[in-house]
This record gives sequence, C-alpha cells and structure tokens, in this order.
Amino acid sequence: MRYLVPVGFLVFALILVAVPLTASNEYALRLFMLFLIYGMIAVGLNALVGLTGLVSLGQAGLFALGSYAGAILATRLGFDIVACCIGAAIVSGACGVLLAYPTVRVKGVYLAVVTIAFGIIVENVAIEWQSLTGGTTGLSSIPRPNVFGIKLSGYAFYAVLAVTLFILTLLIHNLKVSRYGRAMLAVSQSETASRALGINPTAMRTLAFVVASVTAGIAGTFYAFLNSYISPDIFTFSDSVRFLLMVILGGAGSTFGPVVGAYILTYLPEYLQQFQLWQKFAYGALLLLVMFVLPRGVLGTLRLAFDRLRPPEPVPDVAEGLPVETTLRHDKEITAELVANALTVRFGGLSALSNVSLRVKGGEIHALIGPNGAGKSTFVNTISGFYQPDEGRCEIDGVELTGRRSLEIARLGLARTFQNTELFGELSVLENVMAGYDQRLSYGLVHALLRTPRMLREESECRRVAIGLLSFVGLSQYANDAARFLPFGLQRRLEIARALAGRPRLLLLDEPAAGLTTQEIDDLEAMVRQIAGLGISVLLIEHHVDLIMALADTVTVLDYGQVIASDKPAAIQNDPRVIEAYFGTSLERAEAAETAA
Repeated sequence: MRYLVPVGFLVFALILVAVPLTASNEYALRLFMLFLIYGMIAVGLNALVGLTGLVSLGQAGLFALGSYAGAILATRLGFDIVACCIGAAIVSGACGVLLAYPTVRVKGVYLAVVTIAFGIIVENVAIEWQSLTGGTTGLSSIPRPNVFGIKLSGYAFYAVLAVTLFILTLLIHNLKVSRYGRAMLAVSQSETASRALGINPTAMRTLAFVVASVTAGIAGTFYAFLNSYISPDIFTFSDSVRFLLMVILGGAGSTFGPVVGAYILTYLPEYLQQFQLWQKFAYGALLLLVMFVLPRGVLGTLRLAFDRLRPPEPVPDVAEGLPVETTLRHDKEITAELVANALTVRFGGLSALSNVSLRVKGGEIHALIGPNGAGKSTFVNTISGFYQPDEGRCEIDGVELTGRRSLEIARLGLARTFQNTELFGELSVLENVMAGYDQRLSYGLVHALLRTPRMLREESECRRVAIGLLSFVGLSQYANDAARFLPFGLQRRLEIARALAGRPRLLLLDEPAAGLTTQEIDDLEAMVRQIAGLGISVLLIEHHVDLIMALADTVTVLDYGQVIASDKPAAIQNDPRVIEAYFGTSLERAEAAETAA
C-alpha cells in the first residue's frame, strides 16, 4: 500500500513525458497545456476543499488576479515568466489571507457567498480600472514566455507547465501527509477538539486558502502567457464552479483526484461537440450521472473499492511503540497545580457558576461532582478556555489562564476530554492520537513540503508515541480503523489517549464513565490510577459515586453553580449538604423515609 503513491507519481511523470511525443498537432498540445494549467488550480484548491472542508467559489477571481498580475509585470516591466509567477503568487496569496479572515465567523454556504462576492469584485475592478487592466478591452500583446531572457518554444513552455504541475502535486501531497494536513483534517471534523489539542483552526484555514490562492495565481500567469491576451469576460463565475467540480469529480482529499478531474473537465467539452445545441445539456447530465454513481469522486470511489478488496492492512506492531512510562512521566517536582479563585460565569441572567473556588494539588486525583445542571461542565469549559469568566481567575502553576484561548491553554499543559465525545471520525484511530501529539512537533512548513530528515524523524517519533498510547488504553488492534466505527466505550478510551498524546501536566476528564459497562468502568478506574501514577494531575467530573470514592484524593461538590463541600471522599459521603443536594432531603429525613417504607 505504501508503494501506491510513488507508483502513481511515476505513472504521472511518464504520461507528462509521453504527451508531447504523441500530440498530433499544435492544437492538441495547446489543449493539454490548458489542462496542466487547470490542474494547478485544482490541486491547490484540493488543500482547501479536501483537507479543511471549506468551499470556495472565488477561484476564478484568484485566477484572474494571477493573470493580470503576470501580464502587467510582463508587458509594462519586462519581467520574465519566473518573476511574473512570483509576483502573481504574492498578490494572490495576500488575497487568500483576506479571504481566510471570514472563516473566523462564517462557514458553509455563507463562506461560499463571501468567495462569490470576491470574484465579482475582482471582475468589476478589472473592468473599471482601465488605466491598469485595459478595461473591457483587456490586455493584449503579452510577450512570449521567457526565462532569464531565453525565449521558450511551444515544447519548452509545455515542459515548464508539466514540471510545475508535477512539483505542485508532490508538494501538496507532502503537505497532506504532514502535521499540517493532519491538523487541517482535524479542524474540518471538530474545531472544538482541535482547539483543545492546541491546534489553531484559523491558522490552518488561512494556510489552506493561501495554498489555493498561490497555485491559482501561478496558473493565471501561465494562462496569460499561453493565451497572449486576457480580458474580464474570460474569468467568469462558471469557471469557479468548474474548478470546484474538478476537485469533487476527481476525488476531494486524494493526491491525484484533482488532476484526474481537471483532465476530464478539460477534455469532456471536446468530446461532446458532436451534440451541438445539446452540448451543455449532455455535459451537465453526464456530470450528474458520474457524481451520483461515484459520490466520492473517481479516485475516491476506486480507493474505497480497492480497500474492500485488498487484505486488511496489518496493525502496527506494539513493540514499535514507546512505553508511556518514558513518554508521559513527569517528575513530582513539576506536577501541575490548578487554582481557580471565585469564578463566576453568567449566561444572560442565569449564573452557571457563582464564586467557585477550587484547588487541584499537583499529582492528585481531584473529583468534581454534583447533580445535573450543577455547573460541572461549565467549570471545565471555563478553565480550559472555551468560556470566559465574568468574574474571578484561574491559573496553572502560577500562569494565568483567564483570558487565554483554549489552544493556548492546551499548550500550557492542560488537556481534556469531552462529555460528548469529540473524535475526528474520518481519521483512523492512530491518526487521532497523532493529531493530539501536534503541539509537541516543531518542524515547520518548509520541512513538511520538502519532507526533510527532521520532519521524517519527528513524524516517526509521533507515530511511535501514538502506538504506545494505543497499547496503554487497549486499542492497538483498532489502530487502522476509522474512529467513528469504534464502540462508544472504546471511543472514550481513544479520547483519553489523544488527550495524553500532548504530554499534559493536568488532565480534565469530563464524565468519562458515562455510558460505560461495569467492566469498562473498572478498566477506566485502573487507567486513571496509572495516569496519576505518571505524575499527571487529574480533575475528574463524574456521576458514578462508586468510581469517585474509589479514585479521588479530594472531592469537591457543586450545586446550583456553587461549591457546597470540598473534602476527602469519606467526609463527603456523610456531608448532609451533599446528601440533600443529591436526594432533595436531609440525611435524617431520608433515613426516616427509608425506615417508614
């Protein structure tokens, strides 16, 4: 299986070499060159659509920006094609950053509308700024492409396009299999969990937009040199739709899917010319049929069929993993202490927390209990940065947490699970845990794109740590399964393993025993004891009283958003305020009612 992608790149290279040798005429070669340009746009857009799950319908605008930037630099400043591509990439990349900003607030169809508006703005600027763009007349007399003053013939220009598409495909494949691609996929499936792991969703979306924008800008420059003429009516909204269809039709998220989609949608109109007036109808009907039969795209569906036919991929050898005793253990001197002081959180006129103070000592298991609606999850969400308190403050080892974002708090050593599991369902069990390791990786974007020895070394260690953690939680045999297929009890274990991957000093477990069987609760108890034994402080929010009394060093009880008791488990069991909070009556009345019954 691991040889499939290298073989794919070899076949791709052979095809690119063979095409000019088999082209029957200049038109056939030009059409293939047009496919190469569209392929660049689709490959870049795949980083946005296939990895982050965002939809952009403004690629024609970015394509136009690259074309105009390249054409203006070539005609007015005499730049060669390399300098024009760099200039176009800078202009388009800057616009990509601007396009990424709305993703902080809007997503889905609203984001698509924003990108449509961007395309309309670019078109109108191209029409109205006549002194620069030529207005509706456009820009003509674009010189023949040259590199450092050397004119490129038709075949030489083809070679430049082919090499560029091959390199872009390879670079974006490298991005996909790196920490950045894993983080993008994580953000697309659960932004909440991503933030809890220290992943910055805004940064990942911005990177995806920049990649899609830069590739569109470079492709636009190549198009200007190929066509020798550009005008606003060349870049239309229908082109944006076509570029998006290339990604979806070929297989969003796959390495070669966008290239296949670009080939199909470049050549399909040529094959349908025989239908004359019915050409567009046949084009649309054929696309609908293909999308209905192949919902994952051409390569996505083929990959699915291949996975069903081939033998299951062997699970990683447990011996390959690093033991948690070496990857997670903290010295007793650096165990984390959490202090919350007078926290108050209001939602409108409702006080979910009121003057809550709590201290989790370094290395202890501290339980937080209370009836439903007492404010337990609100407290966890507040100290982990998902909510901001109206009053009060909290800190970990003297470092202020109040006002920090959840991803910043995660990087300070505070990890958490969720009351309702927040797994990355499309990722494998092993990839989920590797995503949790992200904050411990230090290699940058250049290392990821070039797959440097440093990147390979850190990714190897990440994988080994993840395998060790799966062994620790008893999920080794499920390493290659998609996380969404795990039984509920195993999903709870996976979430704990993923939280531990960042090597936290304080672990927040939000109702980890909810929905578990008796045996699974016993296993959970043993696991939490082991985690605490590694020097990791644990704050446990739970309803299972037996589990709390067996595990906790200290128990704090919340009721109606207030702390009503905080003591050793034995003392809490007999506290009349706790009994009244749970049973709605005092201990004496409860015993009297039981005697009368």
